[in-house]
Amino acid sequence: MAGIWGKIGRSGSAIAISCLLLTSACQSSTEPETTSSTDDTAEEPTTDSSASSPTTLDTTPESNDETGPSDADTPPVATTPAQSCSASAFIVDTDPAGLNVRGGPSSDYAAQDTLSTAEPIQVSIVGATGDWFLINEAWSPEQQELQQPGWVYAPLLGVSTTSLNINNPEAPTTLYAEPDGSAAVVAEIPKYSEVTLLSCSGNWLQVQAPDTTGWLAVGEQCSNPVSTCP
Repeated sequence: MAGIWGKIGRSGSAIAISCLLLTSACQSSTEPETTSSTDDTAEEPTTDSSASSPTTLDTTPESNDETGPSDADTPPVATTPAQSCSASAFIVDTDPAGLNVRGGPSSDYAAQDTLSTAEPIQVSIVGATGDWFLINEAWSPEQQELQQPGWVYAPLLGVSTTSLNINNPEAPTTLYAEPDGSAAVVAEIPKYSEVTLLSCSGNWLQVQAPDTTGWLAVGEQCSNPVSTCP
């Protein structure tokens, strides 16, 4: 009996071992295969800074590298006189370089034109500021000389005198204290005298005679540089 049980015991052990091996194999064949959830090709999400940050516009003006000459020392062109006038005269300036026509009533303004002093030229006076006249026309017997209105120094213009007394060809010319025919008479000067200009008011001219100054009425002004007036 002992021999039989010994055989059975050895057989049982073998069977048990076989069952264990079979069970392990069965279990290994039936367990589902697990895979890693990590994707080796994935990357961390990045924030699009251009999308999350608002665009800032550059409002700084572009610099201009081209710089012209400074106009700080040149006054702007002046076209409005302090006093309105309506008179004419001729050039008495003798400078061979010509009479400067400036952009305003001062030598601080640039000369924008030059009128010849070598030929007889008449000018039309439309205003005055101080001792500067605004002229809008200048002409010689041949042509128009002025390109645009401008300012000339009053004493470089002049007129010759005539007389309102048509009954007496030798009657003198009257100068008044004010631009008014009822004002006081300051002097009487010979007819056909050449006088230089100082100022104007309406159609009256303030003139410099050899020994005095006064206001000359329109009827006693002669602005023709080549002949005398009646």
